[in-house]
Amino acid sequence: MDSVVINNRTYAINRILSRNRNASARLKDGAIVVSVPARWPTKEREEIGDDLLRRAIKSIEKGRWSPESSRKSEFSHGQKVKALGKQFEIVFVDGTKFGVRNDGGRIVVKVNDSHPDKQQKISSLVRKNITKAVMPELVARVSKINQAHFQSEIRDVKVRDAITRWGSCSRDGRINLNFRLLFVPEDILDYVIVHELAHTKYRSHGKRFWELVGRVMPDHKEKRRWLRRNGWSALSEKQDSADFMPEEPY
Repeated sequence: MDSVVINNRTYAINRILSRNRNASARLKDGAIVVSVPARWPTKEREEIGDDLLRRAIKSIEKGRWSPESSRKSEFSHGQKVKALGKQFEIVFVDGTKFGVRNDGGRIVVKVNDSHPDKQQKISSLVRKNITKAVMPELVARVSKINQAHFQSEIRDVKVRDAITRWGSCSRDGRINLNFRLLFVPEDILDYVIVHELAHTKYRSHGKRFWELVGRVMPDHKEKRRWLRRNGWSALSEKQDSADFMPEEPY
């Protein structure tokens, strides 16, 4: 395994061949992990892998690349967030057991302070509550874009607290969207929806795929740039400090 010194810190470089469709780079456990599809030709794997590694090093040098551990959604007492046009205020109260209720946008979480996984339990409860509250609007949004441009059969729409992907689309029309997308500008959310719906027509990120995305959303490149620079800080107080490279096609 190779390594590189960046800003007086040593990072291991881990190159892996994956079964995924896309190449990606991520920062995990103090290592830069570069993943490329095993099915790609050797020369293409090397060229794209080297390019991802260069971009990763540059982002770390500038202090703009966040580790995966910082991408799990977390919430604090008194925090106010806006998801798909709905305002939420998060309030913690003492309790012997964890629980949550939504009181007109005021999400009240019963917290057991002695629980070893307190923060994880809180985040899970708040995340599920917010998702449930906005799910009708999200499903309607996916359906509207689909009917207007794709007319594909969509079996399901789910929201997940993913740390490496903004979205995914299965072969049978199941759409998964990243939880943080509920907090980004709605035109950015629409871009990811368009991206995933385009996969109902073309599975790979080839020329025809991007032509389809471009017809539906001509400024998709601008949306992709915003997502790379700001997407992972959607729930953070500082909105301009993240620059994570999710799977390259986004």
